[in-house]
Amino acid sequence: MIAVLEKYRYKYDPANLFTRFMEYVITGFDQTFSPADKPFSQEEGQACHELMSAWILVMNDKLKSREWYDTLGEVYMEYISGSGKKHATGQYFTPMYICDFMTKIVAPGEHAGESVLDNACGSGRMLLAAHAEHPGNYCCAQDMDRMCCLMAVCNFIIHGVNGEVVWGNSLDPSDYREGWRTNELLHTIGVPCCRKMDMMESRTYRAGLSLLKKHQEETSNKDTSPQGKANKSVSPDGQMNLFYFDANDETIYNE
Repeated sequence: MIAVLEKYRYKYDPANLFTRFMEYVITGFDQTFSPADKPFSQEEGQACHELMSAWILVMNDKLKSREWYDTLGEVYMEYISGSGKKHATGQYFTPMYICDFMTKIVAPGEHAGESVLDNACGSGRMLLAAHAEHPGNYCCAQDMDRMCCLMAVCNFIIHGVNGEVVWGNSLDPSDYREGWRTNELLHTIGVPCCRKMDMMESRTYRAGLSLLKKHQEETSNKDTSPQGKANKSVSPDGQMNLFYFDANDETIYNE
């Protein structure tokens, strides 16, 4: 894939082309047959087609010896994301063998039908590991970086993961920018698929609002003086919270 990105570097910024490639994949597997938000030019479509062919070839080879593989995350870390961006956003993806190890220890989704959430999902590799260990669960991915969300959607599609991906800040439950539902018809039509998802369909969004509402109800009758608000920034066990929500839905950040 890197060779294809280099081939078209003279015309397309690699990061932009990588993003467009993932939008190309998602559009191609859209079960509603909705057109792309931004149409592809002939040359852009050709570049995305070459990237998809390279991606499938790599996946076919890697999946001969393991249950899952994150090609997109590897390309992103090695080629797309410069050290400056990784440092600025804290984007250091967990190595794949560590994801497998953590899944065996924690065993997320060990009971069929559970919802498994990674609210800082990156390329979705932790959920890929969970799906490989315990298939049949509903995987929920969330990240505040749209490119990471696109990688997670594409990874869910090609690995047959039933779930959803939400673009938004997991520290703010009301922040829902875009969402995708993956493979809900896989066992019906036998083909990987996805579609855009409304916020009220999202388990991640609804669960976040439910927790926020519960927190507001618990704190609404407490002391609202400046000193009282300061005290709420400390949890019962004495740990400092990075943020909390006051009764007026306003995010209060600790200095």
